[in-house]
Amino acid sequence: MKKLTIIDIARMAGVGKSTVSRVINGDPGVKRATKEKVLKVIEEVNFIPSRSAQSMRLKQNKVIGIINTRLGSRSENKTIKGILEVLYKNNYDVIILESDFSREKTVEHMDVLREKNIAGVIIFAISGMDYAFLEKMDIPVVMVAKEVENFTSIAYDDYSAIKSVMGYLEEEGRSRIAYIGVDHRDITTGYIRYSAYRDWCKTNKQKDISRFGDFSYESGYRLAKEIFEAERDIEAVVCATDNIALGVRKFLTEGAMENIVVTGIGNDKLLKFLYEDHISINFRYDEAGRKAARSIVKKIQGEEVENTLIEGELVKL
Repeated sequence: MKKLTIIDIARMAGVGKSTVSRVINGDPGVKRATKEKVLKVIEEVNFIPSRSAQSMRLKQNKVIGIINTRLGSRSENKTIKGILEVLYKNNYDVIILESDFSREKTVEHMDVLREKNIAGVIIFAISGMDYAFLEKMDIPVVMVAKEVENFTSIAYDDYSAIKSVMGYLEEEGRSRIAYIGVDHRDITTGYIRYSAYRDWCKTNKQKDISRFGDFSYESGYRLAKEIFEAERDIEAVVCATDNIALGVRKFLTEGAMENIVVTGIGNDKLLKFLYEDHISINFRYDEAGRKAARSIVKKIQGEEVENTLIEGELVKL
């Protein structure tokens, strides 16, 4: 007969494998009803936990893994700063690894972190990636930037962010508005942010003037050039990120086009330094990082944690 595992007990009890592990290790944070349900299944099937697994659990390092997408991302670096602030106060050490938007790298990084017996992982979620493989690992996980099903997530309200920008521009009397974004395979920054612009165009019977590239300011510059060569009377350009907006601003400055309003997302200090009239959305990335850190600490301690959706604030830099 096949030897039962924690995964089997979790399935029979209708709970997560991490919950079973916490019950076995006497975690006081488990709800009484849940604990009784798990213990009943264990008794019925005469399950004996692996001593080596218990021993590894007891020797767990007080280390948190952080897997971000791009070490060069200013928004992610702001978030990581907030994460570190909280984790260091709670006496955790940190290992930071870069996924570069690669599932293969993410899997490899998780294998490395698991071997180090880390306490938990904070992951900057990649749009469209299947994170089901993490469910087989008895490691607390918190996702940042995007909502991921079956995981605690600290996400941004991307649709409302662009919607508020469009509303602001409309109030300012701007109607010929272009949009520069990123590939729609990126569900949040790419598809959802563009969807808010597209829906505004449909509602207001305006032409959809959009172009899509990558996250770089070079892409913003190139696509702005395409738009202004093809279209006339553009009154504003909405950008999916402040980094893209930086490229657009450079193009407009070179062409002495001073009456075009440019907006972005990120509340970037560099743009504030260069262009005092820039409009942006502040998602408070540092606070998102602090929320993610508090969430992972709570999960490690066996507490229940709810998802968080962060709303952006329209700011004129």
